[in-house]
Amino acid sequence: MIVQSLVRYYDILAGDKSVRIAKSGYSPAKVSFALVLSTDGELTNIVDLRSDDRKKTPATMDVPYQKSRAVAVTPYFVCDNAKYFFGIEKLSTDPKKKTAADIIHILSEDGKEKIVVSKRSRECFDQCRILHHSLMDAVTDPVVKTFLKFLDTWIPEHSLQHPKVAEYKDRILDGGLFVFQVADGQYIHQNSVVRKCWESGYSTTSEASDTEYSQCLVTGKKEPIARIHQKIKGVFGAQSAGATLIGCNDPAFWSYNKEQSYNSPISESAMFKYTTVLNHLLEHGSRNRIQIGDTTTVFWAETEKKTCENLALFFIDPIEEEDPPDAGSREPARTQDRATRQLVGDILAKVRIGGHLEEKDLGVDPETTNFYVLGLSPNNARLAVRFWYQDNFGNFITRVARHHLDMEIERDSRGPQYISVYRLLRETVPQNSSDKAASPLLGGLLMRSILDNTPYPVPMYNAILNRVKTERSIHYTRAGFIKACLIRMARTRGKHEEDLITVSLNEESTNVPYRLGRLFAVLEKAQSDSNKDLKSTINSKYFSSASTTPAVVFPVLLKLAQHHIAKSDWGFKSNQWIEEVISGINEFPAYMNLEDQGMFMIGYYHQRKAFFKKKEESDDE
Repeated sequence: MIVQSLVRYYDILAGDKSVRIAKSGYSPAKVSFALVLSTDGELTNIVDLRSDDRKKTPATMDVPYQKSRAVAVTPYFVCDNAKYFFGIEKLSTDPKKKTAADIIHILSEDGKEKIVVSKRSRECFDQCRILHHSLMDAVTDPVVKTFLKFLDTWIPEHSLQHPKVAEYKDRILDGGLFVFQVADGQYIHQNSVVRKCWESGYSTTSEASDTEYSQCLVTGKKEPIARIHQKIKGVFGAQSAGATLIGCNDPAFWSYNKEQSYNSPISESAMFKYTTVLNHLLEHGSRNRIQIGDTTTVFWAETEKKTCENLALFFIDPIEEEDPPDAGSREPARTQDRATRQLVGDILAKVRIGGHLEEKDLGVDPETTNFYVLGLSPNNARLAVRFWYQDNFGNFITRVARHHLDMEIERDSRGPQYISVYRLLRETVPQNSSDKAASPLLGGLLMRSILDNTPYPVPMYNAILNRVKTERSIHYTRAGFIKACLIRMARTRGKHEEDLITVSLNEESTNVPYRLGRLFAVLEKAQSDSNKDLKSTINSKYFSSASTTPAVVFPVLLKLAQHHIAKSDWGFKSNQWIEEVISGINEFPAYMNLEDQGMFMIGYYHQRKAFFKKKEESDDE
């Protein structure tokens, strides 16, 4: 299902002229340098194509298709590295790295590295020349003749005698890719004759005698089957060269004498499409890619319209600021415009009352537009699917909107209106922890609960409860998630219990743990009113035990409160609050379970917010 969905999405993007995606026989490549040739086939210049910023990012170009390379010498067509085009490589001077027998000629050497012509680099250069002659020997085009003349006249042992190669040697030998440019500025890989040579040779290679034909699992047609699948790049934590999503490299996993990816027969054409579009979704700057913990997540809709994907991006990864960040800020450039805020608000209002989302709400047909979310995590040289979601766009938006509604709780004006999944996961990590990464499992569990509209992961609920108790601090994000967890627990038992968990203070609630949380907030305020210069309150000493074993703690706190009330100018008010809250509590529970502890914290949070709200109103007056 994953591969089929990606193949369909490739076909949609390939037909969209506003989208740049590689066509069959081509692939995007990170190109670092252009080698400029004269009409005589001589190298005249080396142009650095990388960006001018600090990272020196290579330029992305669509070049003739580059299969994943392993150990075997495999030259690429008109776009490759120094080993293939110059026949040289940079090696460590450590004798363990390369034996003397591997080196044909040493071009230069310093204390740490040496530039050499090795047996390997010589073979790479020779195979590169053979490939290009086999595809273009019969062509009379002057650009082709220029390029072939360069390959025929270049002598690897004399490489550093060329002034431009000597000048750029430290940069061009780091593995970056080159393309070629003729004197008039035209790139050789973009020349129509060169492209025709490649496309003819590429189709011939697909029909070679050793190609295995079978029924493709994706298309259902009998086609050439891909033996090795292209690597997927852009997954956080994976190898920089990319990782494999589908493949059987070990004979232990082969069946019926089928080797490697022949065990999961996917045609060359389908393999090209799914790997190309997945790499497109994962590329840097993609609006279809977000990071959730260690899981790199991509999403897409089967439509050319971008409005739904922009809306999906906001719901999955809400923007927490309205105005653009400062020029020197490292924050992302995404901003939340008023139109998007209004649209999101209208959708949430409709979902809140159980309304049915329509095309006018979403910009696409909510029932016929398929939507997908794929979470990927690295696993050595492979990728693991952390989660996979597919449904129509209307159901997706409804479920994610329901998550934001469940998270809704009273906040101050400075807090973000919508909480991202990343921020939620960050709340599970202890403040003093040296490792700031959330548990790898929680990201997938949380996303599944959001997308399936099921109870949130209990380990995450427990982790946030523990952080509140340990740090004795509960803010909007933590309170919102605890409330959302409690609502989904209550929802499984019936609507009556769900309605008891509110966005703001519920003075009518008879829930004992909720009232105990309110009572603790009242007692804390009574103490702070009696002495404004207190460096710590009962919160720092009793919060954790009060939320766990109230029968032990609250009698002590109530006795302390009488001393605080006696010293405070507002003692009578504190006494009224205590009497009002405690009137609904017949006895203090000996122990509260995790769900009750959550209700305690919500009661505490609500009551404190109510106090701050009253203070702000009195200050305004």
